[in-house]
Amino acid sequence: MFKPRTLFSIVVSFLLVTKVYSQQHRLLLRDEGISKLSYVDLDKPEKNWYVSVPAGRDIQLVGKGRVLIGTGTGYEERLIATGEKVAEITSFNGTIAARRLKNGNTLLTLLNWQDKKGIVLLETDATGKIIQTINYPAYPYVRLVRETANGNFLIAIDTAVFEGTPKGEIVWKARIAGPEHPHCWQAIRLSNGNTVVSSGFAANMQVFDKAGKLIDSIRGPASVHPYFFGGYQVLKNGNFLVTNWQGHGEGHGGSGVQLLEYSPKGKLIWSWNQDPAKYSSLQGVIALDGLDTEKLNVENNNGILSSVSNR
Repeated sequence: MFKPRTLFSIVVSFLLVTKVYSQQHRLLLRDEGISKLSYVDLDKPEKNWYVSVPAGRDIQLVGKGRVLIGTGTGYEERLIATGEKVAEITSFNGTIAARRLKNGNTLLTLLNWQDKKGIVLLETDATGKIIQTINYPAYPYVRLVRETANGNFLIAIDTAVFEGTPKGEIVWKARIAGPEHPHCWQAIRLSNGNTVVSSGFAANMQVFDKAGKLIDSIRGPASVHPYFFGGYQVLKNGNFLVTNWQGHGEGHGGSGVQLLEYSPKGKLIWSWNQDPAKYSSLQGVIALDGLDTEKLNVENNNGILSSVSNR
């Protein structure tokens, strides 16, 4: 039998470890409902900021202390320290999302752009010059895109997720389980070959194997009001930090718990209940703890954000 003092020490150590691995302290949040970008430091709230930004999708660390956000005409880069805008591209009207690639170029996602039908991906350089155009004409809907380790793209297309090559070929596909039009949001490939998808209105995380078969799903509990699972991040401990969007426009800040962290086995590890006076409906998140904000961050072979260069 353990001595009381020894048992107490073990319990304290367990609680400390749990706090380190289950609670994120510094967050970048994108509020779609009221088109705001914010920085939240749970330990030093005096550093928090909230700024209005154009409507758009996705959020990414791109180095030099900057965060990139997609806009309806391209993208913006803003300082993480203050939210100040320091760069932008505005010449691609109809942009749905933007993502910086490992090579330093930016991938813009559009639909029915110019003479191209369906999904159009434009790889652009820092000046906005088009380097490459990739077209998947069969699909009339798209949300976020993620670059895979082999240089392909995982693309969320409402009812499914597919992996496409830079030549426009489809090499893998998985059907989202749930409502007729779940508007699934984002997919990330893990090192074991499984693909994890935030499923939109199916309100869960869905896990597919190499054959595209659904092998697991994560959601709940009912108390967090699962409604629409949007942008998410695979944390260094393997957990999933996902936004629980609640609706377009103002007035949703009191609805649902909008930031949820799940273990790979589906346990809700941690959650953050937004201030309804400052937020409406979260759709994008980056937990900054442990990340190098001076470098470009993309998903590595494990699906975890990792710095790749001084870009």
